[in-house]
Amino acid sequence: MQEKLAITVLVIMLALFALVLVLYNLVKSKGESYNQIVLSHQDYESRTIPYKRGNIIDRNGTYLAISEKVYNLVVDPKQILDTEENYQYLDATLDALVECFGYKRDELQAMIEEKKDSQYVIYAKQLPAEDKEKFETYEKDKNKEYRALPTEEGGNQRITGVWFEEEYKRTYPYNELACNVVGFALKDGNASGGVEQYYNDILNGVSGREYGYLNGDSNVERTVKPAQNGKTLELTIDVNIQKIVQKYLDEWQAGIGSNLAAAIVMDPNSGEILAMDTTTRYNLNDPYNLSTYYTDEEIQAMDEKAKSEAWYKMWRNFCVSDTFEPGSTIKPFTVATGLEIGALKGDETYYCGGSLQIDEWEIKCISYDNGGHGQQNLTQVMENSCNVALMQIGLAIGPEEFCKYQSIFGFGQYTGIDLPGEAVGILQSPDGMIKTDLATNSFGQNFNVTMLQLATGFCSLINGGDYYEPHLVKAIQDENGNVIQTIDPVLEKKTISKETSDKLKSYMYSVVQNGSGRYAQVEGYDIGGKTGTAEKLPRGENKNVVSFIGYAPQENPEIMIYVVIDEPNAPDQSATSSLISQLASDIMAEAFPYLNITKAPAE
Repeated sequence: MQEKLAITVLVIMLALFALVLVLYNLVKSKGESYNQIVLSHQDYESRTIPYKRGNIIDRNGTYLAISEKVYNLVVDPKQILDTEENYQYLDATLDALVECFGYKRDELQAMIEEKKDSQYVIYAKQLPAEDKEKFETYEKDKNKEYRALPTEEGGNQRITGVWFEEEYKRTYPYNELACNVVGFALKDGNASGGVEQYYNDILNGVSGREYGYLNGDSNVERTVKPAQNGKTLELTIDVNIQKIVQKYLDEWQAGIGSNLAAAIVMDPNSGEILAMDTTTRYNLNDPYNLSTYYTDEEIQAMDEKAKSEAWYKMWRNFCVSDTFEPGSTIKPFTVATGLEIGALKGDETYYCGGSLQIDEWEIKCISYDNGGHGQQNLTQVMENSCNVALMQIGLAIGPEEFCKYQSIFGFGQYTGIDLPGEAVGILQSPDGMIKTDLATNSFGQNFNVTMLQLATGFCSLINGGDYYEPHLVKAIQDENGNVIQTIDPVLEKKTISKETSDKLKSYMYSVVQNGSGRYAQVEGYDIGGKTGTAEKLPRGENKNVVSFIGYAPQENPEIMIYVVIDEPNAPDQSATSSLISQLASDIMAEAFPYLNITKAPAE
């Protein structure tokens, strides 16, 4: 037994000796790397360096979204309560925090004592740079003063255990301006709505890292991996045009008012959007604040689901995400289809007696109560917005060609706009389209479009037939303002011929000069356009979507404007086209001189 025990002890000793040799070699060869690994996981030796989210600017360099550097105030209770080397830190540090920030001394002291073993407590977030500088100056001066004092007079006091961590705060200088276009960024690197969400990966950067490790002499060294900041977006939006649009939409709401008002201003020769606005807005700096639309009592009564629905409704961009029946603004598209396929020559005349009988249905014209428009040519059909003539044109086109050209004009499809939440609308199939469907579709009822679809297709009607993809970003810049990518206009297709475009413009010029859009005239400019009124479902309840779409100048249009009013507050909503035309005129009258739109030739 003694012999076996001796052998066992010897084996164990040899194993321990071998283990010591292995550990020695590990420490000698890889000790430094192991120290780095350990220290890189310690909070006080490792920190994240935040990146700066890219800015958003308008086409003229005006800032719509910026990331401002702010600071979190960090407290180290363990260090503050330390009395090593006879220094006293607590009173001096409390005095400094109270003096510089106005914090309550008893609350601060209670927190420090409660978390006495902690070395990292964030006490305040997103302090401005001036607050940080104020504290650091105070700390430097006071500590210098303490060092000059004898111990018995406070020379053993020091301010310590307080420092600041950098981060960035997203700020929107114009609050609610262009909120549906811009959207807002969240703290977790995500975003909601607008270009903030659509271009989130480009606006985001990559956080850096600073960490400490022991070198060969057991001294702590630091390695810094810098943060990579996000890119800047240069939008097609013009802040000044956006302000003009917002001003007149707000005046409309403060006057006659409506369920909602919206407008798009666009360059028809590039697809660039100069302004996009709705009267359902929110403050980008306080996007969860519902107080504009709900009382405090209503908000308090909401559960999380109700709040989410309210936020979604408030953040929703009507111009892109909502569909509606377009009404008579579709008539230029119907006429264009007839001209393109040869169903119209341009010299046709039509008789309107106030209604048209199609199978068992009598479909009325807007002139029904006055006995009809009588005999009229195509120019007069457009001036008078005659439904009877449009129904006859639609029937002459036929369902196959009518639906084909709806697709050519971009209806029922995504436009490709660089915004989230785009809708596609609802169209009828040619297979199931009966005569009454085709008749009502011809003047803009019984199918749905978005504002952006109609605006984009209309631009092709007035620019000679070129359909450009609508877009909101002109260029992407690096953090130093250097352009690293230019977003060129994308010509997607040809919709109609220049000959058809010229004929349509002549009709729409007469609409503004002599017809239903005459209140859209602006002195000194040749303007064409079309009014629209669509009766909402259920029919017969006097609820309408009223609109005006127009352009200038008549020859070689440089600008397109589309204004939509959902349920105007008027006794007879269908009779408000003159008011909508006047609203569009007010916007154009202020925007055109700023944009230097070509004026009409002097007579």
